[in-house]
Formats: sequence, structure tokens, C-alpha cells
Amino acid sequence: MFDKYNDLLDISDLQEVLDVGRSMAYRLISSGEINHFKVGKKIRIPKRELVDYIERSCYNNDSSRSAVNEKGVD
Repeated sequence: MFDKYNDLLDISDLQEVLDVGRSMAYRLISSGEINHFKVGKKIRIPKRELVDYIERSCYNNDSSRSAVNEKGVD
């Protein structure tokens, strides 16, 4: 998954992978939803943290769909 990216991503990589704008990328970082660290003023995101975020997001979406489907609502 994401083989074309280095192990450390920057904001532009994050934007490309998630197909989001710059503001949303910074919002995900500043809210702590995606773990990161800084090297000087530059933000670096370990690729594993992005994969973890995606997996958490998919799990949360699937669980909410399952709860709705269990109630017989589509």
C-alpha cells in the first residue's frame, strides 16, 4: 500500500493520498487525528500513521453501517 511514497510523508503527500485540500490536511494534523512530528518547521508523517488513520476511519464507518443495518435500515 502506498509503495510510491517514502516512509516519511509531508503535507503534500498527505493531501494527495487522501485527496483533500491543504486546510483539511492541516486540520487532521492539528486535531491529532494523524500523528506526526516536526523537523524544524517541517511536518513529517510516518507512513504507518497514515495507514493507521485510514484503517481507523474505515473501521468506524463500517461499524456505523453495521449498527444501522442491524436495525433493518439501509
